[in-house]
Amino acid sequence: MSDLVGGAALGPVFDILYKAVLDVGINIATFRSKFLCLKQTLMEIEPVFADIERLSKALDGRDEEVEMFRKRLMKGEELVRKCSKTKCYDALKKWKYSKDLTKLESSLVKFCQMHGLIQVCRDTKMILVECKKHGKKLDEVHSMMRNMSLMASGSSIGFTNSSGSSGWMSGGGSSFGSSNGNGFSGWADVPQIPHSVVGFEVPLQELKLKLLDEKDQVVVLSAPAGCGKTTLAAMVCQEEDIKDKYRSIFFVTVTKTPNIKRIVGEIFEKKDYKVPEFSTEQDAISQLNNLLRRSASQPVLLVLDDVWFESDFDIENFVFQIPGFKILVTSRFVFPKFYTYKLNLLSEKDAKALFCTSAFKDSIPNVRLDLVHKVVRSCGGFPLALRVVGRSLCGQPEVIWFNRVMMQSKRQILFPTENDLLRSLQASIDALDEKVLYSSRETTTLRDCYLDLGSFPEDQRIHPAALLDMWVERYNLDEDGMNAMAIFFELSSQNLVNLALARKDAPAVVGLHNLHYIQQHDMLRELVIHQCDEKPVEERMRIYINIKGNDFPTWWFEQRHQLLQVEVLSIITDKDFSSEWYDVQCPKVEVLVLNFETSTYNLPPFVVQMSELKTLIMTNNGFFPAKLNNFQLCSLLNLKRINLERISVTSIFTSNLQLPNLRKISLIMCEIGEAFENSAANMPYMWPKLVEMNIEYCNDLVEVPAEICDLVDLKRLSICYCPELVALPEELGRLTNLEVLRLHSCTKLAELPKSIVKLSRLGFLDVYDCVDMDCLPMEMDQLCSLRTVCMGSRLGFTELPNSVLKLVQLEDVVCDEETASLWEYFKEYLRNLRITVIKEDINLNLLHKSLFI
Repeated sequence: MSDLVGGAALGPVFDILYKAVLDVGINIATFRSKFLCLKQTLMEIEPVFADIERLSKALDGRDEEVEMFRKRLMKGEELVRKCSKTKCYDALKKWKYSKDLTKLESSLVKFCQMHGLIQVCRDTKMILVECKKHGKKLDEVHSMMRNMSLMASGSSIGFTNSSGSSGWMSGGGSSFGSSNGNGFSGWADVPQIPHSVVGFEVPLQELKLKLLDEKDQVVVLSAPAGCGKTTLAAMVCQEEDIKDKYRSIFFVTVTKTPNIKRIVGEIFEKKDYKVPEFSTEQDAISQLNNLLRRSASQPVLLVLDDVWFESDFDIENFVFQIPGFKILVTSRFVFPKFYTYKLNLLSEKDAKALFCTSAFKDSIPNVRLDLVHKVVRSCGGFPLALRVVGRSLCGQPEVIWFNRVMMQSKRQILFPTENDLLRSLQASIDALDEKVLYSSRETTTLRDCYLDLGSFPEDQRIHPAALLDMWVERYNLDEDGMNAMAIFFELSSQNLVNLALARKDAPAVVGLHNLHYIQQHDMLRELVIHQCDEKPVEERMRIYINIKGNDFPTWWFEQRHQLLQVEVLSIITDKDFSSEWYDVQCPKVEVLVLNFETSTYNLPPFVVQMSELKTLIMTNNGFFPAKLNNFQLCSLLNLKRINLERISVTSIFTSNLQLPNLRKISLIMCEIGEAFENSAANMPYMWPKLVEMNIEYCNDLVEVPAEICDLVDLKRLSICYCPELVALPEELGRLTNLEVLRLHSCTKLAELPKSIVKLSRLGFLDVYDCVDMDCLPMEMDQLCSLRTVCMGSRLGFTELPNSVLKLVQLEDVVCDEETASLWEYFKEYLRNLRITVIKEDINLNLLHKSLFI
């Protein structure tokens, strides 16, 4: 944005406001978080309006839109200067100006919404410019403009400003910011880069040159698994000259079993367009072509990550004849039709340097150098192995190093590819057996938890609640998620998983809800599955099945009449699955994980025989809520946890869901409004022992039905990222056992019901990012067990009720800077109180993006 101050396209008015925001934002702490949000919004809208004004000048400058925008900016600059003169003790002005800043930011984004479908506006002006240049009559291009408008009307373009006011957002509107986090141009979802990268300097420059030249439209980055292809692709996308050229960058994962509709749908989402219901794969590709042509004024880079040569995926389907359009493919394979850049394994020098960053504090070896040399050589120059093995040996005595060298030299892995890499990785995974968990099962280790990750599809971003539901029942972990959070961090410290945190500076008390997703490298997942498959199928404790089309594994038919010993069963089916099941005998299953892509899904009939089933996890990997058939679970008396994602809940409420021992239900991105409205009265009878309900990203939830408050055993109620929720029932006070209430990012929720003060056991209250909420109940002191409060991020609070003085149990307040200033006054009286200020430099709307992939 530095170039903005030097002479923006919108002229001095834009410059003056932006400079004022910088000056005041740095020097005035009172409004700092609001100025940071306003600064981000200005940065996002500047390129769009710069183009509009430039084109307006080409049309002799006749444009009322730009003039209106200038006036808004001038009023904004006046407001910012007034804020700079506000005294810290003037509460009334602080309240007024805080509201005005929120309105200013919201008005700028709403201006974009009201006067655009911005892309159509820009394209329309471009046509008018060409008409003027070449003397064409408007009637010659009228049909062209009409077609463009029709294309745009089929897709809703939406913006979300940092205060949570949103246009259309698929699956929910996080109040964390714009859905791509990098402005309106579509630069989105490039993976995070590891902290230390070694040996990529030359490949980075060489690959960048290929993307900057105009010669090859498709560039393939090829290397074996674990070499860092995705890391290098992410690095090149974040190079400044690449971002300068390609204002729109889309990074999508293809995988071994590609789904064209899903891939195209991801691109629509990242462009902030509503995802159409594609009739065929060819229809999806055609609509993508139209979408990218509407963005043809700026070059586009499409990154297709993890493409497999033997899959049905055809790169040529995505080669559109659009000026400035380029494709970067990462693959383990070579595609002879396209230019291929081969990424080599690391040299011995670079391999040792990378290994030492993981194995030693300050990268300085503290064991014999010959052991270091042997371990590094055993990793074969694979960055993935060097990181994983190095971290697993960090802090270990020399005898462990020696044993690891001996173990890796003797191990033989019967695996079709990458034997050297797998040999190194397996030793590190086996080492997890040394870390025993506190569990009712004495033999439970960290390795057990890690092997459970194989239950989820390749490259899937795993919701932490799903793993928590598995581990609570299998290993007797605490239901609050603290044990699970420790496991996630331990696996991450071993470089075995990647974690995406909502806020890096959030305190531990926020727990599992600060974790957006967990992701595992596909090579590590292959190794996990290989380890689980070493025993004969009838003896396996974990069975992971991937059915392509209707191609069941051969053993399924051979074992139909034999009892399997499996305890964790995962079945993945694709869009071509017919939902016709064959019987199988597995009565000891405790965890069942079902992933599918069809719009209608039949629950396998053999599920009713799983008398030991405790956890059911069902994920629809399509874009729209799926209907479930045969959802008959009443015979499963041990079923305690159900986790549903992208499911039409109405379709299952018509079934018999009498589950007397169900303790938790999670509904994520589900269609629940109609079901809650018509069937909520039955919940207390269907689930009499329910202690936890988790609802996230359910767009059609407007009001929580009062009947939910008859679930008298409920201890934890989480309703987060539900952008249309406007009210909680006044009967909430009947939930006398409630200990945790999370309402994070319910942006239209204006107030808490007065009866909330009756919740004498409530210990955790989260109203962070509930941007319409501007007060707490006056009788807060009745919440005598309250220990943690999360609130802030542009809330309209100007004061707190004096009754908070009596919250003697209160220990933690997690908030933004402005809310912290309100609590500082009470800190003198609440001596156990810790105030944690959350910075605003968060990963924008990361959960929104991760859950839709």
